[in-house]
Amino acid sequence: MRLLFALWIGFLSLWGGEGYNGKSLILTLPSPSGTIVTQDRNISVLSHPSIPQQGIVIFPIDYYSPLGDMNLTWNAPGKILSIPITIQNATYPTETLSVDPSKVTPPPEALERIERESAQAKEIYTHFTPVRYWNKPFIQPLDSYITSEYGSARTYNGTLKSYHGGVDFRARTPIPVIATNNGIVVLAEDRYYAGGTIIIDHGEGIYSCYFHLSRYDVQVGDYVMQGQNIALSGATGRITGPHLHFGMMVHGTQSDPLDLISKLNALFEIPKENHASISVH
Repeated sequence: MRLLFALWIGFLSLWGGEGYNGKSLILTLPSPSGTIVTQDRNISVLSHPSIPQQGIVIFPIDYYSPLGDMNLTWNAPGKILSIPITIQNATYPTETLSVDPSKVTPPPEALERIERESAQAKEIYTHFTPVRYWNKPFIQPLDSYITSEYGSARTYNGTLKSYHGGVDFRARTPIPVIATNNGIVVLAEDRYYAGGTIIIDHGEGIYSCYFHLSRYDVQVGDYVMQGQNIALSGATGRITGPHLHFGMMVHGTQSDPLDLISKLNALFEIPKENHASISVH
């Protein structure tokens, strides 16, 4: 066991991992202990959902993160390890959209509301709930076509430029929206840009977001189950037409939701017997 542990440590310190801007990098560690220290934050090491004796760290990479090499530091009882990672540039599409001018240049009376909602969102997303509600693979909130991908570089009305922080699902008429996984509803209200909004805390720094809703079927404080109807899609907020915007936040950073779901779900597919010899005691 000690030899396998040493080999694993050597692999991490030499090879680390590769990530892309706007996506999350998930590293597997030989024990579920300690924290990962980055340049601007500390990230808790979590237990592996299929192999409890191992650890994982979900490292969200900001869309505007500098590209190139950097080091993460794993601080755990009795060990400090430097893990090199390389951040590469992901390829994202571009979009030109036309929306209500007030959603590009808000009237003065809306500025206070926008600032208040932004601060509220930051407070929610940076809160770490030390409980895991996501005890099964994630699912998509709608069975529909994707009309706009995550990360699309956007120009609104020929002036405002940003990027798309989620995935848009086609929903021409109001249809039920379901929870991507178990969690606690931490916000259910109308917001200036996002319109009707629900945010679910899945625990351990992971949140799912559902925007432009026309109706809420849950309220703040409700515990929801994966697949439960939580709302109806709509056409509220800054939109070009009715749809559902679905996003995921990890440790306060937007992350490609479908990419993140794919990586998290892969953790549930690892046969335990294939890793029994790597357990740390």
